[in-house]
Amino acid sequence: MKIALLLLSVWLLSASSQLVDVKPEVPSVALIQGLRTPTTVTLAKPICVFAAGDVVEVFAVQTTADLLPNEIRNMSILTYQQTRGGASGPYRAASFPIPICTSSPFTLSRDPAVIHEQIERYLFRVGDDVECLNQVPFGSGNCNAPLKDNVPYRFKYVARNTATNATVNETPWSDPIPVLRVADFAVIDTWPGARTGGMVVITTILVILLFLLLCGFVTLLVYACCLKEETLAMDQQPVPRTYITHQKNMGFADVLQKEGLKPAAPQPTEQAHYQEIDAASQAPVYGH
Repeated sequence: MKIALLLLSVWLLSASSQLVDVKPEVPSVALIQGLRTPTTVTLAKPICVFAAGDVVEVFAVQTTADLLPNEIRNMSILTYQQTRGGASGPYRAASFPIPICTSSPFTLSRDPAVIHEQIERYLFRVGDDVECLNQVPFGSGNCNAPLKDNVPYRFKYVARNTATNATVNETPWSDPIPVLRVADFAVIDTWPGARTGGMVVITTILVILLFLLLCGFVTLLVYACCLKEETLAMDQQPVPRTYITHQKNMGFADVLQKEGLKPAAPQPTEQAHYQEIDAASQAPVYGH
């Protein structure tokens, strides 16, 4: 009888899980953006949390769910479809191998390969499988489907031994973690009073520049109009005409007389020269 009771107590201890005093949470890394989106939540993996087991299962449930058991243990868990995305109770979202216990902290890097390795080691995103509802048959398997928007969730890590399919350890449910709230475009306030200070300053500067540009354009337009009117007035002004009265043109002799010079004696022409010679030859010669 004592042997039977001892075996029963050992079986009960092995079948019961132990709660660890670590809750799933969003990592407090200020330089990482997108840890929470309208459909996903990124959690820190349980590093050095579970001492036994080989697989960590992730459970999710909406904070307004009717059923929220304190411990999962080996209870029957419904799927994402059956719980309507965690609205009626917890569902198994995903699973991953127990992380290697390491003391090296999460470090940021510019190398894409290093970034991917750091994310795979330290972080896990819930709601990252958009094709889950099409790939997983109804009523079976894990489903890491997108989370419902504008709804806070609770999460739990459970360590399981795949050889015995027994729950070894599990964490308490996390505090309510809300996803990013999506604002309805119909209720977005478009009144100028709802603008930020930076938007007001930028708008004021743009208005002033537009006013100065308009003033410069008007000034240029007025100057062009005035210049055009002056040009037309100058073109229409009558041009005075000058008349030359009848006046005797001064000849060459008049010019010489005016200058106090005497005109040169006219030179005889060649014909007059021959006439003088002929007249001399025909004149009678008288004797002495």
